[in-house]
Order: sequence, then structure tokens, then C-alpha cells
Amino acid sequence: MPTQIKARDNAWLARVVINGKEVDSRLFPPGKKKGPEWLAARQWEVKRKKEILEARNQEMRIISGFELLLAWGEQYLAHVKQTMGKKTLVEKTTVMQHFFSFCRKKNISGIENISKPMLVQWLSELASEKGPDRANRYRKNLLAAWHWGLDAVEGFPQEAPPLERIKPFPVDSHERYVPPEEDVIRVFLVASGQDLVMLLTFFYTGARRGEVFRLTWTDVDMHERKIRFVDHKGGSGRKRVRWLPMHPTLMDALLWWRDARPCKVENVFMRLDNESALGEPFTTRQQLMPVLCARAGVRPFGFHALRHKAASIAFTVAGLNAAQQLMGHSRATTTDIYVRSAGLYSDNSVLVNALGESGIGQAASELFAKMPHEEQSHGAFCKQENVNDIPQ
Repeated sequence: MPTQIKARDNAWLARVVINGKEVDSRLFPPGKKKGPEWLAARQWEVKRKKEILEARNQEMRIISGFELLLAWGEQYLAHVKQTMGKKTLVEKTTVMQHFFSFCRKKNISGIENISKPMLVQWLSELASEKGPDRANRYRKNLLAAWHWGLDAVEGFPQEAPPLERIKPFPVDSHERYVPPEEDVIRVFLVASGQDLVMLLTFFYTGARRGEVFRLTWTDVDMHERKIRFVDHKGGSGRKRVRWLPMHPTLMDALLWWRDARPCKVENVFMRLDNESALGEPFTTRQQLMPVLCARAGVRPFGFHALRHKAASIAFTVAGLNAAQQLMGHSRATTTDIYVRSAGLYSDNSVLVNALGESGIGQAASELFAKMPHEEQSHGAFCKQENVNDIPQ
């Protein structure tokens, strides 16, 4: 209720009190109680209290929804930290931070308020600023986080992700560089010790960099002549295990390194460059391949190129399924993308030669060789061919 203050010429003071605490006030001209001035003060008081309460309710709703957004992001990144590599964690953290910043900017109060047009705007801005390839990677990472949230976050809306209805941006494709065999050999020739054993592991297994860095001696079964790799590329980051047979050269190299290694630690490959970190597993080796390639005098390539080289050889010799098993892909379509990006489908002469060398192809060649090819015979046939001569 408005309160009359005599110290101010009997002016009316309208006060908004919520839970016993004054949250706003305003002075109105003096006048009689229940007169025009008093009524104006009273109306302002009621209206202002309603506005404050509605704003508080809206704020609570926004905070509640945004808290779910933040909880989703924090829980997902904690999951990534536990199950994936450091580089992946950095990439996904960047994506989530960028997305939450966009949500704040657009006053998106909860996951249920995230719409396809909003996401299109976010991705389009990214594509314009950082390029379509970057926008596509952000889309892929956010979609993975969304699928994970459907199963793992309490209260997460159980609806199909809007991102699924947004097509990736077109990107100019470039063939991946797969070094020729002679360049790989030259690099092997200038490597030695642990470095050479590691390169042989990459080549003979087609493993990913992180898989090789995480390799332990319990993953190397010398008796059964096989080696185990673990990744988290399954759905929702689930752990996958695959065993591969070891080539005799790789087994000999690993046996030698097991005896020659300076530190008897569980991890197969270890840091030797820093005394304080001696024996610890690698998390990165950014300088090794550039140095070896420069020393060998070849075009630079990295660990991943060795993986692709192994896959290309497996594909050429034994087909797509063999390359898929070597690379550890859950779907052949993923391997197909790698094979195409490496340009292994571009030489159609392989297909033509395969058809020609088949039994059908050889029979067709022999048949064609026996056919008359003189121009006179061909012309005589054309002259004799007549509609009336065709048997009815």
C-alpha cells in the first residue's frame, strides 16, 4: 500500500515489498487518500510488483534451462576427458565453449529452445568466418555430444537432434597425400632404435597415433603373435578392442626393443628426451616425422600417412574389407571415404585389367581374334543384310 510521508509535503511513497524486503519505490504527488494521486501510486505499486515477479520467474526459468545446458556440456567433456585423447578433448571443449557463447548471445534458455534455424545461423557464421570445413567439424562434434546427452543426461529432451536435419557445407575435396613406397623406405633407412620400431608398428598395423602411444606390453602377445589396440570410436565413445596378427619383422623389432629399452615400464614406447619425464608414454611427437623426412630428402608426411599407406596396400591386395579390418573402422563406408580421399579409386586401368584377365575376358579376346576383320567381308555383310532376308 502507498505510505504517506509528511516530511515530504505529504507526498505518497509507493513501495514494492516482496518477502518482507523492499525491492523498489517511487514518490507520487501529495493528495487525499484514495484520491487520484493515491490511486496512481497504488496502481504503479501493483503493476511494478507484477513486473518484478514475472521477471524473477523468467530468470529462474532461464537459469534452470541454462543450468541443464551447462550440465550437459560439463558432463560430456568429463566423459571425453576420461575416454578420449587430449587433442580430442581440446577440440570438443572449443566447440562446446563456442556453442554456449552463442546460446548466451541469443538468450537461448534451454536445450528445448534450440531450433534448426538457430543452429543454421550458428554454423553459417562459423562457415563464413572460419570456413566450411571448420563448420562441418563443429557440427559433427556437437551432434556427437547431443547423441551422448540423450542417453546420459537426466532431463535431456528425448527428441531427434535438429542438427541431423542440417546438411554439411560443401567443401572442396583434396586427395590425401599417401607417400610412395620408396619415400617410406628412405625414411625407415634414416630412423633407428625406438623410432624405427615405432614406425614399423604404424606400418604393419595401420594403427592410429593414439593407439600406438597407448600401447602396453600386455597388448603384445608374443606367444600368439598378435597385437591388441584399443580405441573409443564406438557409439557414445564406447571402448573397442581389436587384435591383429603380427608380421615376423614387427615381432622381431618389438622383441629387440623390449630387451633394449632403458626403462622397464609398462608402456611400449617411452620418452627419452627429458630426464624428468624419462619412461613416460608419449602424448605427442610433432617433430619426429618432419626431421626424418628432411633427413631422408623426401616430401614430408606424418604418422597418419603411414596408416594410409598400409591401408592402401591392404586395399590393393585384398580389397576394402581387409583395409577396413586393418584400420579398425566399424563401417566399410568410413574406409571407403579414406580410400577415395587417397585417390585409390582413380586408376580405372586396374579394373579394366582385372576384367580382361578373367576367364570371360580371355574367352572374349580369343573369340574376337577368330572373327574376320577384312573391310571387304564387313562390307559384303552390310550389303547382304536386308529386311527381306531376315528369317521370320
